[in-house]
Amino acid sequence: MHISDKRSPWQDEFNIPTLDDLRIDLPLPSAELFDTTRSFLLSNENILEEMRWYGDCWFWTISYYLKSENTDDDLPIAVIIPAPDNLQVAAPLDREFLEQLNTRRMKRAVRDGIDLAAEPYSTQWAVWPVNAKNLLEDLISLLKQRLSWLQGT
Repeated sequence: MHISDKRSPWQDEFNIPTLDDLRIDLPLPSAELFDTTRSFLLSNENILEEMRWYGDCWFWTISYYLKSENTDDDLPIAVIIPAPDNLQVAAPLDREFLEQLNTRRMKRAVRDGIDLAAEPYSTQWAVWPVNAKNLLEDLISLLKQRLSWLQGT
């Protein structure tokens, strides 16, 4: 096996990576956006962070859950997909949340990600590439709305 054939920790299903393993393969601008996203998600004391394997589509993710008594079957609030060439954030958005959401003032890139979770698609997952700080700020705003909605505030 050549060194270049070595599989990235992000893609190695059989070994749970550390946060450093996932972060080290990211280019510097993406690593900084990764850190900002994690900091925001962990700033809420009701959020748990864990590594989660999502198969050959997303590989290892850092998944964020609301603390509750039945966390086994809960969907995450959001996941960070630390793809070395395309850092992404994904979030399951249910129809009730989408119906009350005002998307008119959102940037097109944010709306495009939300569209993936709406009709006619059969998934509830919204996905965004995180390639700029101003886009991340808009995503954080959306995730704050989602958290407030889930917590009934």
